[in-house]
Amino acid sequence: MSTRAAASISGRTLRYAEAVAGPDGPRLRRLGAADFEMDVERAVLHDGGPAAVEAVAAALAEGLGGTEAQALVLAVHPTATTSFFTPLPVGLPADVREGQIRQETALLADLAPSQAVRVRAASVRTERRAEGDREWFHVVHVDEPVHGRLAQLADALALSAYDVADTTRAVAAAASGAGLDLVVGAYGSHTEVAVTQGGAFLFGTYGPSTAPADTAYFALAALQQAGADAGSLDRLLVYGDDATPERLGLTAEFAGATPQPLDPFAPFRRRPGADAAELAAFGPVLGVVL
Repeated sequence: MSTRAAASISGRTLRYAEAVAGPDGPRLRRLGAADFEMDVERAVLHDGGPAAVEAVAAALAEGLGGTEAQALVLAVHPTATTSFFTPLPVGLPADVREGQIRQETALLADLAPSQAVRVRAASVRTERRAEGDREWFHVVHVDEPVHGRLAQLADALALSAYDVADTTRAVAAAASGAGLDLVVGAYGSHTEVAVTQGGAFLFGTYGPSTAPADTAYFALAALQQAGADAGSLDRLLVYGDDATPERLGLTAEFAGATPQPLDPFAPFRRRPGADAAELAAFGPVLGVVL
């Protein structure tokens, strides 16, 4: 049975989880959270404060020490990455496809020609068109200094490998719905959105604004980019530290759906006894270990 270990960092909070795949579905082995006095998200993913990075490493070692996972996967908000979708012709040779993705990443991330371009690119859907089918890829890139800090976190667990997952794709996995779901992350710093169909990730986006009108705009724009419309929506799922009725009222009105907290524990067939909003906050990290 394979084991997965993951963490997510949002502001001053670290969340972590370990799950084991089994014949009856995934089983949670460990789950926890740690709060810090400093903004550990900024330290790990932006300015690299050594004390904060060491504190996160120590918390991970305490929470996930001895894990049998092969790698640590960190769920990262798109505000800390270069994250985008790109359509490429179906059937491109792998080296040509990878070259185009790296070139587009370098342009969007404003990288110098001499800089390394490490990316994670995953196929999310195929678009059928008369003029030729296109395969849509979701691409995630973090700066080289961030890679060094992520390696430090993995090393705290005696792991030689790590990976990065965009939170929008992670919560899409956690949503695990049968129909069309709009998943909105409302944070005090930004808005992030995922669109899923039958549990499959179709599109994700984010915006720096937290205004209710902009939150609704980002959500409906994501539906449009995914080739869907609000009339076909089955659920409006929400998570984040600012997922309030005031923030999401316009989104609910335009989507024609009642917001309900994301339940990332459903795929594990268990639900801790805590507030629904607190449980929803584990969406990114639990989506990664699925």
